[in-house]
Formats: sequence, C-alpha cells, structure tokens
Amino acid sequence: MTVTGKDLNRISQALGLSAGELLRALDFYVLREDEAAPEGLRNIPTVNTERGAAYVALRKTRSGDCVFLQDNLCLIHAARPSVCRAFPFVFHEEEDDLAWGLSAVKEICPGLGRGPEVSASDLYEIGSEALEEILVSREFVDEWNRTAQTPSAISFVEAVLTDARFSV
Repeated sequence: MTVTGKDLNRISQALGLSAGELLRALDFYVLREDEAAPEGLRNIPTVNTERGAAYVALRKTRSGDCVFLQDNLCLIHAARPSVCRAFPFVFHEEEDDLAWGLSAVKEICPGLGRGPEVSASDLYEIGSEALEEILVSREFVDEWNRTAQTPSAISFVEAVLTDARFSV
C-alpha cells in the first residue's frame, strides 16, 4: 500500500520514529524499465532513489500483511495511511468532480455491505482529503525528483519529515 508524505509524518509522529526507524517500515518498489505501472498506481508519483524511480509503500510481512497489522488489528489505526482511511473506496477526479468506486470484493473485505451506510457527504470528505494528500505529495515528489542531487530513500524520508506541507 503506497503512502503519502502526510502518511509518513503521521506515522512518525504517532510512534516517535526517526527517519531511519521509519525507513525500516517502508519498501521502495522499483519497476523494471520495461515494466508498466499497474493501473492502481498510475496516479501515484515515483520517487528518485539510489536504486531508481520507486513507489513508496509500507513494508509487507512474509504473509503479505502490512507490517503494522498484528493479530488482525492495525497497530497504527489512529495514524493509518489515507489509503487505509478510505478503504474499501478509491477516489479520483473526473471532469472536475470527485468520483469513487470500490477497491475490494467481499472475499477480501468481508465487512462490505455490513454496518451503517456511508453517506455521500462522508464519501466526499474522505475522498477530498485523500486526493488532497496525493496532490501535495505529487508536488513534493516532483520537486524532489528535480532538485535532489544525490537521491536516496533515507534522504527522501528525512526531507518529507521536515517539510511543513506534511505537518500533522
């Protein structure tokens, strides 16, 4: 699951993690030059690192679970990334309006269709916040990719944690 700069800062603040400690909870997924970005990542910016352009995401365990999932509970629920806050919904802009869809099926998310219905105003608020975080991260990453003289994963995380745009 990819993360935004705001996500990184939120997690760092909540857990009291330095850039180096936070880096251990992250993966930087580098696509091969001949590999196209998966459809779900087409709007997510790649970050220049020492290994090449990469997507920044929370690390997964051997079982494929998020590193912050333990006994089926999120250890960082209050500071969870925006993609988790929005799950199972996905959002994008369509003709200057907010559009949404579902990113999961009942086999993946057994809670679909259970509990209270999500109102249109709640969807709009969740989606607007998620898209704003992506937009701010994209602007930051574009600047980073243009200006970082010796790009590396750790220097990227350090830059994110000190940038006022990602304050929590």
